[in-house]
Amino acid sequence: MRSPRLRLLAAVAAPIILLTACGGDEGADDADNSSATSAGPDDAATTSPITGGDLADVGVETTEGEDGTEVPGLTLEGAPFADGDLPFGVEATESKSLTEGDGAKVTSGQEVTVRYLAVNGSNGEELLSTFPTEDTVAMNLGTEGLLPAFVETLPKQKVGSELILAMPPAEGFGEQGNPSLGIGPADTVLFYMEIVDAVDPLSQAEGTTVEPPAGLPTVEADGTSPAQITVPEGEDPPGELVVQPLIEGERATVEAGQSITVHYTGVKWSDGEQFESSYTAGQPFTTTIGAGQVIPGWDEGLVGQPVGSRVLLVIPPAQAYGEAPSGDDAAATATADPNANPLAGETLVFVIDILSAN
Repeated sequence: MRSPRLRLLAAVAAPIILLTACGGDEGADDADNSSATSAGPDDAATTSPITGGDLADVGVETTEGEDGTEVPGLTLEGAPFADGDLPFGVEATESKSLTEGDGAKVTSGQEVTVRYLAVNGSNGEELLSTFPTEDTVAMNLGTEGLLPAFVETLPKQKVGSELILAMPPAEGFGEQGNPSLGIGPADTVLFYMEIVDAVDPLSQAEGTTVEPPAGLPTVEADGTSPAQITVPEGEDPPGELVVQPLIEGERATVEAGQSITVHYTGVKWSDGEQFESSYTAGQPFTTTIGAGQVIPGWDEGLVGQPVGSRVLLVIPPAQAYGEAPSGDDAAATATADPNANPLAGETLVFVIDILSAN
């Protein structure tokens, strides 16, 4: 029997530079592309890490964008970085403090919110920046696979600090680089970062309790074990998605495309039977939300909820695993695919604790 795991598609890691680990082996066809992104001026196929840069020569200059927003850019010896003496590289991770914040000191394992600009040290090209849109990115420093340079450097900073960080391949994107981001195997990546906030990660929902209206499934949850969900006896399931906060969180709102981590329990409306729980699995569940990686009821119901929330979802078949085939169609389906999803045709009830959104 196929597991009714929430993933409808294989999970795809979002190409966010702060959360992308070393490139890994993508096959011989990708090897040439990876090498070609290394920006050594005389030998584009260079794979030895580039060194010889001095972080003391790197600074930040702010200019006004087209919409009036102040946008920072890196400089090298006072000139725009791309016009400096390139390639620039370091042997080990280095950081340079620009402004010391007046907030609390970041500690290992916290979830840190930052704004950042990333630049390829070999060719001076800007890779990614959150500043034009004033977006922020959250990083959980306890996440396995987070780039080592961030894990080592950020706990030494205070909230409100501004710094420049130079990350060599060994502590960044490794021997494969990241061709999709324009990072080769020899490239040092430089970051200008503003630390906006740092909080301890959540292990369960935390916020303001909300009294749900009558007629919905009742829930008993302690945040450490599968929620006890009782479906109203004799009641027909709703025909449309129900999204009911049970605890309203106080952290940032979940946005489509983010990687979220949750604890959840799911039961069937038809008989109240639990079919899955992350607590039974022994660890929270992480997925990209609002991107078709989970059933539509999750994508619609969780986007817009604050982190820290506990949410009750009642999801009709059309937004879960589809309607169950009937008659000849049912027989044909059973013959063609004896492992067809057993939750087809079921209205599903979930209780979900939203622990993080990055």
